Amino acid sequence: MALQLLGSDPKQMGLHGARAVELGATQVDINFGCPAKTVNKHKGGCVLMREPELMYEIAAAVRRAVPDAIPVTAKMRLGYDDRSMGVACGQALEAAGAAEIVIHARSKVDGYKPPAYWEEISKVRNAVATPVIANGEIWTVDDYWRCREVSGCDDVMIGRG
Repeated sequence: MALQLLGSDPKQMGLHGARAVELGATQVDINFGCPAKTVNKHKGGCVLMREPELMYEIAAAVRRAVPDAIPVTAKMRLGYDDRSMGVACGQALEAAGAAEIVIHARSKVDGYKPPAYWEEISKVRNAVATPVIANGEIWTVDDYWRCREVSGCDDVMIGRG
């Protein structure tokens, strides 16, 4: 069972990550991609992509609190206001010890409207050694193959297809 955390307080996120493992989680994922207004208004989800340093602090706190054998992963978008923060945020998560990073190929402002910017995922993938998983606008088998080709990712996540 993987458990996903959402929040902005590194200390609390670390405590919750440790508790998740106590309850049986075999993976702890951190959600830096949620575009919901209510979540972002309370400094959770994608709004944190404006602050890669805080993303680092959160992910590092969870990584320290969780046993080494339990992967700490993260999901993010390409940015909040635009798609310019993907590389910086991906590098922050890698530096914090994330085992993998799922990237939704849009910014918060892009929402869910097409297109997905899979080519922007490749920029993050090329900037980090951490495995990157592509996400966004994958509805058909042809989309799957095209996303893999454009993003350069071996794996994709389908959230709404």
